Amino acid sequence: MTLIKLDTHTIDQGTLPCTDLKNPNSPELFTYNRDWLLDRFEEGMVIIKLDTSKDAFIEYVPAEFAWKPIHAPGYTFINHVYVEDDGPEQWLKSELLQTAETNNSKSNGMVIMLENKDFNRDRDFYLQRGYLEHAHIPGFTMLVKKFKTEIPVPAFAMPISEKSNPLNRHGIRISYADQSAFINYYIHEMKVIFEDMGFNVEMHRIDTPENARESGSPYGTFGVFMDGHFLTHKLLNKHGIEELIGSLDLNEMYPEYKYLIAS
Repeated sequence: MTLIKLDTHTIDQGTLPCTDLKNPNSPELFTYNRDWLLDRFEEGMVIIKLDTSKDAFIEYVPAEFAWKPIHAPGYTFINHVYVEDDGPEQWLKSELLQTAETNNSKSNGMVIMLENKDFNRDRDFYLQRGYLEHAHIPGFTMLVKKFKTEIPVPAFAMPISEKSNPLNRHGIRISYADQSAFINYYIHEMKVIFEDMGFNVEMHRIDTPENARESGSPYGTFGVFMDGHFLTHKLLNKHGIEELIGSLDLNEMYPEYKYLIAS
């Protein structure tokens, strides 16, 4: 099976789906902006696709340039390993992972962050290939495979929070990177929905890996916050936002108002 390395010269050989920021209204996957990918290639990102009729690719980058809340100098960070409708043996995913490990064998090792639902599904796949369950933040698990013994282990870079804007008390802050026109459309829709619910909304664009690392969101490139409280890293429609706001423990978020809230 042929492996295709996407770079600035071959990027037009196909689109790349965004496999984790889900469309809130459809199972259809978003695609990344071409300019976003070109900028990430400049940072050392590598995308390897399998020449199959299915979407099958792995995307990795030097961990110093990962747009995630991690500290892992000298490691390689895996952004995505995705195979559309892989069989139970997951041999296509295994081939992609082995290729990435071989290409980065001189690094300190490999790091990947998985949403907990994906970790629960793929736990055995990674553990059987030498990855260790290493650390957790809300909603995510970090897995590490070290290639060298006498090196520091990776860590999450910061707690999941965000400094609140004192001028936007009881407001919403949406932090985002300009990854996709489709994603940006739904982010704008979320802004309008929050505003219609009576919230003041502050938009904050993330434009460097350092900004993403310090954004306060476990996802890095997208997060929604209320007064410094992280709410979600998922794109939501109106129903999803109403469910999210309705599920909040306001006594915990605003203890100074707990008696007023309780009444």
